[in-house]
Amino acid sequence: MYIKRHTILLLLAITLVPFATSSCKSDDEATEYSQNCYISSFTLGSLQRIIYGKTSKGMDSIYTTTYSGSYFPMIIDQRGDSIVNNDSLPVRTKVDRVLTTVSFSGTLIWRKADLTEATDTLWRTYSSTDSLDFTSPLHFRIYSDFGSYRTYTVKVNVHQQMGDSTTWNALGQVPALTATTDHKAIVWNGQLTILSKQTDGTLQLTQHPLSAGGSWTSSATTGTLNAIPATLQQQGGRMLVSTTDGNLLETTDGTKWTAAAYPTLTGMRLMAASDEYIYATSGGKLYRSNGAAWDEEQLDDDASLLPNYYLNSVRYTMDNGMERLMIIGSQKSNDKYATIWAKSWEKGHEAQEGWIYYEPNDADKFRCPVLRNLCIVPYDGGLQALGGRSLDGSIEPMDSVRHSADHGITWKGYTNNDLNIDPAIQTAAQTAQYITATADDEQHLWIIIDDKVWRGRINRLGWE
Repeated sequence: MYIKRHTILLLLAITLVPFATSSCKSDDEATEYSQNCYISSFTLGSLQRIIYGKTSKGMDSIYTTTYSGSYFPMIIDQRGDSIVNNDSLPVRTKVDRVLTTVSFSGTLIWRKADLTEATDTLWRTYSSTDSLDFTSPLHFRIYSDFGSYRTYTVKVNVHQQMGDSTTWNALGQVPALTATTDHKAIVWNGQLTILSKQTDGTLQLTQHPLSAGGSWTSSATTGTLNAIPATLQQQGGRMLVSTTDGNLLETTDGTKWTAAAYPTLTGMRLMAASDEYIYATSGGKLYRSNGAAWDEEQLDDDASLLPNYYLNSVRYTMDNGMERLMIIGSQKSNDKYATIWAKSWEKGHEAQEGWIYYEPNDADKFRCPVLRNLCIVPYDGGLQALGGRSLDGSIEPMDSVRHSADHGITWKGYTNNDLNIDPAIQTAAQTAQYITATADDEQHLWIIIDDKVWRGRINRLGWE
């Protein structure tokens, strides 16, 4: 009877299992693997993916598309004896019947069962024409001609979420915010922090952990009479605000506020803050200070063009390592488009750099709109503009989030609807008096509408 060579080798390998070593290392060199007992490459074949879409008439549609698994390399860890695709396959990819191409030296067998099971008959000889089920890890064992072997664990990762959509968590109603006004949210000391104005003219501090779970805490503050929440800035471990009578307040615990140790600046209004300086307007000019003195800033246009309404300031580090500050708002209460100023600098040169005014261009179709409760948030590698209804009525509340990927020059809606707004958010925004938003280091976007809070993240930003 004729028996194929690979069958003989398989029987020989199984016979030798009790006597084989657990790896293909030579006796002389514990760290050197044998030349004839390893997998050198592992490639997935053609893969099928189920797609949910819409027909040209808006009807739901389901279809299957095919793509090559070679676009998602399988990484071989020769030290850890594992094979895995670090870049996961797209969501709804079918991996229950997959052809593979494996390059190896030795004799290759595989099994699906847990390696803790001792039954050696569960092993099968490998063939490139076999459709393998990767819905759970497989184990591939490679034998040398001397009976020694190595066992690799192969895992195929598949995304469980659509990357270009957003998962939202509703944190419900926050009673402490119901009777307050002028809400302003930031992330401070590892918590979502909301400052709002109480009926007596002082501020209320409301906080929540950055996880979806946890409890709300709310405290009254001292020393905050006439404080303006819209001017809220943070610098290191402290928060700062200016007041309607031109004073500057600071706190390190969130509840006890005192006069900040800065020279007097008549009628000042806090505009922005970096790690080293704070920026404020006074007498139609923009100044900076690190506590020692106020120095007038360099502006490339007239200071009268600085924003007065719907004030936002953002700071972040650009991809080239330079630091950047932006002041965004509107000059007049009925402006259609936002006014934008920006300042960028290399570390240690902040004081030497001036501010650039983004002069409006009527031909630009992608300017930042002025929205009621306009919020500018650094997020998703750029800036987001969101809020209530536009002042000219052309944009509905929270109907779309404008994204700027070029540091505030152009503002466009997400082309793939990555940041799809929860319908409940849109409903709440229709009659909202106050909208504020911020983002945390885990790429969660927090939206507060009156006394209701949502936490969301574009799925792809949460992937490793």
